[in-house]
Amino acid sequence: MIYKRLAFPLLILPLILCLACVPATTRTATAPRSAASGPQAALDAADLAYGQGQFRAAAEHYKKFLSLEPDSPRLEPVLASYGLAAEKAGLFGDAASAYERLIREFPGGRFTAEAQPRLANVYMAGGDAVRAENLAAMLLPAETDPARRTSLQMTLADSQWLRGRYAEATANFLTAWRGAQGPAKAEAQEGVLAGLSRLNQASLEEVQRQYGQNFPGPEATYLLARLAAQSGDAARVALQAEHFARYFNGHPLMPQMQALAAGAGTEGFAVPAPVFGQEYDPRLKAAPEMALPTIPAALGPIGGQAGGVSIVAVLPLTDKNAAQYAQAIASGLGLAFKTFAPGGGINLSVQDSKGSEQEAARLVAQAAANPQVLAVVGPFTSRESGLPARTAQEAGLPMIVISQRNDLTGLGPNIFRLFLTPRHQAESVARYAVRVQGHQQLGILYPEDNYGRQIRSFFENEVRRLGAQLAAADSYDPQAKDWEEAVKRLTGGKVNRRVSTNYQAETTFTTLYIPDSAPVVAQIMAQLAFYDVTKMPYLGSSLWLSQSLLDSSAADFAQGSVIPVAFSELSGREEIRRFISAYQAAYGRAPNQYAAYGYDAGLALIQALGQGAATRDDLRRQLSLGSAVPGVTGPFRFDQSGEYVVDPTLLSVQGREFILLREAGPGAGR
Repeated sequence: MIYKRLAFPLLILPLILCLACVPATTRTATAPRSAASGPQAALDAADLAYGQGQFRAAAEHYKKFLSLEPDSPRLEPVLASYGLAAEKAGLFGDAASAYERLIREFPGGRFTAEAQPRLANVYMAGGDAVRAENLAAMLLPAETDPARRTSLQMTLADSQWLRGRYAEATANFLTAWRGAQGPAKAEAQEGVLAGLSRLNQASLEEVQRQYGQNFPGPEATYLLARLAAQSGDAARVALQAEHFARYFNGHPLMPQMQALAAGAGTEGFAVPAPVFGQEYDPRLKAAPEMALPTIPAALGPIGGQAGGVSIVAVLPLTDKNAAQYAQAIASGLGLAFKTFAPGGGINLSVQDSKGSEQEAARLVAQAAANPQVLAVVGPFTSRESGLPARTAQEAGLPMIVISQRNDLTGLGPNIFRLFLTPRHQAESVARYAVRVQGHQQLGILYPEDNYGRQIRSFFENEVRRLGAQLAAADSYDPQAKDWEEAVKRLTGGKVNRRVSTNYQAETTFTTLYIPDSAPVVAQIMAQLAFYDVTKMPYLGSSLWLSQSLLDSSAADFAQGSVIPVAFSELSGREEIRRFISAYQAAYGRAPNQYAAYGYDAGLALIQALGQGAATRDDLRRQLSLGSAVPGVTGPFRFDQSGEYVVDPTLLSVQGREFILLREAGPGAGR
């Protein structure tokens, strides 16, 4: 996710239609001229790269042009385009240098008004809070454009927040919030809540007095009650809870207030963490918007010729159980290379492991013996991935496995995983339930097998880490055909069987996680409904993504469920729309999650190569740096242990359809 305020629109200019869309000159972007070392060729190449969205390459070409023609009559627009290209590529130091020179040498120029607030944002994105604050504070009094004022106000607030001046930051977040529109308003509100959650009692009381029943008055009242609960002052908690009930009845924070009032002063009561503001950190916004990756020309032509590099995919292409999934992975991988590395540099070889661990290991060893092979994608199934992964690790060959097998990334630093594992899913629904929906008492009903026990452990650990409680947990025989006994234990047996009245029985939990397949879940929900659990907000797994669930009567009870998935055509992200369109054009069918995994594996490798990786060690280091990849399974990265890090797409059930609940986002890792 880019540092959000870097994207506000640039001024429309007579000679440059839109700086955010059009390169420095008004020429149509064409292939670079043969005089590869001249300034005009550098500018041609910059324009072409910028027009294709290859911002890192564009920035390098603009930089080269400036070195070849430092006193160019085109200096002003070139500096503006160089700054913007570097900014979009996440080269914040280069962007700052370009904007600083532009402002210094053209103080009354046509780009200066836009470059100044962008420079403040770039300082912030680069982590220099002091310079960001000083520049934003200097520019704000004279700024009249509403969008730029909001951007500067947020930059000022973020810099103060980073420096621990939370009261000042909160005041500036509130000013930005009052003047903002659309997404900027939501971002400012997020900042307000982050600031509030770190204020002391006196500051919160001032906010409560000043804003009363308006935002953020209710939030300040909740935090005052929480501070009182922390100090053991039950009387003060009760006073704040009474105030909240009188003025904010029906507010989403009401359950948290009631929990504080009920628990304050009781022995052993652990005050939960605030339900908002804890994850806010402006530095996390600084991850650059990733451009389409580029491949250095030095990599040479496709086909394994001198100077070229190869990527080998080892997949069970003819295995009777896995072939359709493996072929989708291969198709997605091939599309990534065709789209982002067309005609040069990378030889992609897809080889058939036939579902055999020994054959897969042989193919990996064969790839490792070829110095032109820099990485392997695959294997896919759990049963065939162990020995090949050990072979790759011992050979020093980077491998992106598309498998949920637990022990793979622990083999060593050359092994990277790209798969939405059960752990990812359990933790993501727990976070959403606690942080977004506000649940503090959660339940789980799981199959009594290795998969179910692991899921229960992942879910419970995350719930506890978030300060909530696993109030109920029960299991069932995965071969069972009747779930009545498990349901009775889970609900405590205290039911009146009023299913026909749409009555919701009281339970010790306010949301229930059932990580099983759609047919099983449909039957369990029907059993729960028979015992009066008819309005439970359920948490599910990717196994719920089946038409059979929507077609069953249980769909009535699944309304509003939270379902994590690796990939969904319901997403509105531009990357996904382009991927679906290109995949359908290339293969005549819609892509599935396995095609998305293959595509994203290709993107990760192409990006690493485009960032200068020329050896296996270089490639491993680039993948390990944690750089964001703009994948179609979400903006993801690999952490230092090689694990896939993403906050997955969440779907829900509305009527008889799945709907998008939340887009995927960059995960924080573990």
